[in-house]
Amino acid sequence: MPEDTVCQARILVVDQEQWVREFLSSVIKLCGDWGFKLVNTEPEALEALEQCPYDLIITDPKLLHYQRFLDQARSRHPGIRFIIMVQQRAQTQHLVYYEQVDIIFKPLSLDETVRKIRHALRQKQLHQAEEDFRRLKHEALRLFLS
Repeated sequence: MPEDTVCQARILVVDQEQWVREFLSSVIKLCGDWGFKLVNTEPEALEALEQCPYDLIITDPKLLHYQRFLDQARSRHPGIRFIIMVQQRAQTQHLVYYEQVDIIFKPLSLDETVRKIRHALRQKQLHQAEEDFRRLKHEALRLFLS
């Protein structure tokens, strides 16, 4: 799938550090036709998820109530993808792994960040296409058998 097919995605960035939000804002603006929102707390993020669905959440495990936030985001939008930013590789062993989660290490690198965001959005798009195909196939079979 060509990279230019990833468009019109919505990204939610949740991080307490201003420099991280500014860096990710710049990366997102440079990379594509993506809408995004920057917040620094879990309540702000949950409010944003109430207002509209997002395709990707980029966050940090240092966020207060991090695990609860991931669980609530996943229950509201089951197909949502996550990129988790960690300080050290050793921290990854303490993370609870979910399907559709990727990890990126701080300090953030422009190339790796762009690659992970594009990959997550392509995977989300592919997953949605597979779900649509399954639904259409089921509907066609139902119509054929009736």
